[in-house]
Amino acid sequence: MKKIITSIILLTIINIANISIAIENLILSTENENVNINESFKIYVNIGEIKTASYTLNIYFDNSKVEYLSGSENTNVVNNRIINIWYDKNGGEKTKSNEQIAVFEFKAKEIGTTSLYLNGEFFDSKGNSINVNNAYLKINIVEEQNNKKINEIEGEDNNSLLKIMRLDKEGLIPEFSPNIKEYYFITDLNINSLDVTAIPQATNANINITGNKNLKKGLNKILIQVTSRDNSNKSIYTINVTKTNDEKAANTNLEMLAIENVTLEPIFDTNILNYNASVSNDTKNLNIFAVPENINGKVEIAKKDELVEGNNIVIVKVTAPNGYSYKNYIINVYKRSTEEDKKLEEEKKENTEKLNTILSEQGTELEKSYKKEENTEEKNNMKVIYIITALILIISIEIFVIKMIKNKKNNKNNKN
Repeated sequence: MKKIITSIILLTIINIANISIAIENLILSTENENVNINESFKIYVNIGEIKTASYTLNIYFDNSKVEYLSGSENTNVVNNRIINIWYDKNGGEKTKSNEQIAVFEFKAKEIGTTSLYLNGEFFDSKGNSINVNNAYLKINIVEEQNNKKINEIEGEDNNSLLKIMRLDKEGLIPEFSPNIKEYYFITDLNINSLDVTAIPQATNANINITGNKNLKKGLNKILIQVTSRDNSNKSIYTINVTKTNDEKAANTNLEMLAIENVTLEPIFDTNILNYNASVSNDTKNLNIFAVPENINGKVEIAKKDELVEGNNIVIVKVTAPNGYSYKNYIINVYKRSTEEDKKLEEEKKENTEKLNTILSEQGTELEKSYKKEENTEEKNNMKVIYIITALILIISIEIFVIKMIKNKKNNKNNKN
């Protein structure tokens, strides 16, 4: 029995070790990786293309640095481990795929850097195990600034970002985000103008919109210039409008975008244009695979070589077969320092050891449970044997008594 349990544990550990070569389907993210001490923050768990009917999530965190506050339903917390369980109550009819599956809220307790480690067990509607990747998330806890209110006032004066931007027609790509400055839109030849709604974050910021009237056939650029209240900052949002009756020739979508041995966050989607990635300090160049949906489209990749330590902006430009429509996919690649690489390896090692300890404990509990079942089964078997033996003994006694009575009757009859 011990050999069987040990084999199960070893196979589980081997499978976990092999997760690094699995398709990346599990993502751990947050809105801001820099958090003030005593400030609360949320982390999000998303899955990709997998179709899961049940799962168990395990999130490990440093409870000396962060405090767990709340989480999605069916969540338990044991020491520094969060356990979240979900299963389809309809027996696998409704699976989850390409969506956010859990949210957890924490509070920053101590200044410094901490990491959260996520692994999970996923199963499809037939009960088959789905192999997924592990995920890591780094949180920087910083001291809260005393001049926060002053900064907020200055931020209002200096703010040149939009809060809302939309067209009177559907189809703007990507979805609006204040920090994304370039957008794309395709319309037919019947549209001559577009109404643009642009609302700034700072109420007194100035907005100037040009290029949305008298649209010509081909490529048009709508520019939305936002000037801060104190005129110190300007932001320009660009909407590239292609006016055409041949949408196929104006196709600037990528069918695939991937980096060899590097995980993109979020998972690639043709309508998501901004991504993040992290690479080790010894990474100099990136091997990027970018395939356009239209085979006649042209792909150009800039700034993927000679990466510097820190942030690197890689641009994947797709030009449509018509020769003028284009789209930029932006990848923010963070190249870690040697110290960060070393710390990450130490954290991975520590988390692996914790995971192996948990697996070992689970194996021990499984073995105890099995032994208990064996003992219970053995006792039940003995009870059955005792009952059968007692019945045989009773029947034998009854037969003996009947024979004795019969013999007495025969002897009495013979005397008479």
